[in-house]
Amino acid sequence: MSSEMPIHSASFKRRRFLNWFPMGLTYAFLYMGRYNLTVAKNALGDLMTKEDFGVIFGAGTLVYAFAFLLNGPLTDKIGGKKAILAASMGSGLMNLIMGLFVWNMIVNPGSVSINLVTAMSVMYAINMYFQSFAAVAIVKVNSAWFHVRERGGFSGIFGTMISSGIFFAFTVNSWILDLTAGLGPAGSKATWWVFLAPSAILFVMFFVELILLRDSPSGAGHDDFDTGDASSGMGDDVKLSFIVKKVLTNPIILTVAFIELCTGVIRNGVMHWFPIYAKEVWALPSSHILRNGSWSGDLWWIIALMFAAAAALFVLSTRFTGKRKASMIISGALIALAPFIQGGWGGILFVAGVIGGNVAGWVSDLFFQSRRAPAAGGLYVMLAICLLAMYFTLGSTTTTVGWTASPDYPLMKGDKVVSVNGQSGLKDWSQISRAVACIPSKCEGEGVRWDTSACMCTASPRETSDGIATSSGTFQLDVIRDGAPVSVTLKDPLVTARAGDARRLDAGPVLTLTPLFMGLILFLVSLGVIGTHGLLSGTATMDFGGRKGAATAVGMIDGFVYLGTALQSVSLGFLTTRSWSYWPLFMLPFAFLGVFLLTRIWKARPGTGGGH
Repeated sequence: MSSEMPIHSASFKRRRFLNWFPMGLTYAFLYMGRYNLTVAKNALGDLMTKEDFGVIFGAGTLVYAFAFLLNGPLTDKIGGKKAILAASMGSGLMNLIMGLFVWNMIVNPGSVSINLVTAMSVMYAINMYFQSFAAVAIVKVNSAWFHVRERGGFSGIFGTMISSGIFFAFTVNSWILDLTAGLGPAGSKATWWVFLAPSAILFVMFFVELILLRDSPSGAGHDDFDTGDASSGMGDDVKLSFIVKKVLTNPIILTVAFIELCTGVIRNGVMHWFPIYAKEVWALPSSHILRNGSWSGDLWWIIALMFAAAAALFVLSTRFTGKRKASMIISGALIALAPFIQGGWGGILFVAGVIGGNVAGWVSDLFFQSRRAPAAGGLYVMLAICLLAMYFTLGSTTTTVGWTASPDYPLMKGDKVVSVNGQSGLKDWSQISRAVACIPSKCEGEGVRWDTSACMCTASPRETSDGIATSSGTFQLDVIRDGAPVSVTLKDPLVTARAGDARRLDAGPVLTLTPLFMGLILFLVSLGVIGTHGLLSGTATMDFGGRKGAATAVGMIDGFVYLGTALQSVSLGFLTTRSWSYWPLFMLPFAFLGVFLLTRIWKARPGTGGGH
């Protein structure tokens, strides 16, 4: 077989689409069942603290990282189809179990003696073990379907799949949670559905992949071809042990692995902690574009028209060639992406990832002859600049009301809060929120008591006090309104509370700095890390691992991504509890390290004939 890039027939391209597109959807829905933990943490509030979240997420990502040592070579042996089937079925089952556990914990507090952190850490770790099959499977399969000179474009596909999964995980899961309002105890949200919904979808995708997916073109009735990568020229009788050794001792792959460790720290350090920051510190309303966003009301018509316009441009582009065709496709894509900016944090990550993944892959193929390091290096320089700027956009809150959930809410925009139930000296909104949360509620449920340190009802309190006076049904805020002192009485929504319930004001503060500054910076950070991740984990692994060792290569490299993820999860869980100012400072050195390592492989390109 020649290593020259082949000219594919229309029937081959159609069959290849039927191979990678459903697999990409499965990968996206696996993200929905992976990062739903972040959405659940925000919904559970103080029932799962930041340190609890850091431990649970850290346990899962640590298992995910080391699982690649087994599942990478295993996928090279059994094939990508069996691996993606294991991922979808295993993760579907674990999300079902986690959903049932959360349901029982909320509906029947005190009925489960096992600690939340212990139980969720074990279940989430098993979920992440099965999840680890997905990335190696998708790269393994597509390494046989794409020539090395086509893989910059595949980097865009990989980045788009990752980004759509993030949209499903953060935005769609949040919308599902909003739809369950009133279905939980005492009219609360049914948090368990952020696990049950992905579970049901993954079971469906298991059967879709069982029917459609093929490991190679020959399995779908087409001819196999030389992909021009590191496996080029290798016969079919090469032993797996030889391939694994060649991959794991390749200095380029080892360097890429350490770069991707840095990517894991930065990507997940931003992706998972910003939603917590936006809710906990800024107290943004859930409909804000930097939180859950909204496509409701009249926006549906505008969004539908934009999607229709994009579709029309895509269809019209088939009648043209060259620059005119390219400009119509790009215009259509940008119009189609625009509504996702209103789709909350997940939508913003989706847009950033699609642009970052496609531009990075295109640049590496067009300007650097399929060398991945220069394109990734440019993105990493941008990351370093943005993370430094991020420190200065953290901002803070005031004690002045900036928004309320409804016009008839007793608090009004512009009110300056002086005291809560007689507690004065409040300096910012976090102290106001704490004072409101710490008004004791009467606890409901077997073994559930008021925790005076956590300021909530729990089945395992750290500090309690006998004979504490509980809420009378209302609480009072003293405010300055239009220059005059006013006493505002609010009805207490949590006179009686179940384990994990938290009292919050249906209002938020005026910020010292517009959140859109940080939103723009984090958009660029997300563009950079998702583009880099798609380029290195999704493309360089195929180039330097070759189609025979692709799963081992991506397993090793993605393992390092999640070592970085575990590192940031535990570290930021600890640091942000002390001060959020540590957040960007912790990530910044990893951006500089990534730039340095990329200069070490600046000219690296895949060899042929089995060389590296």
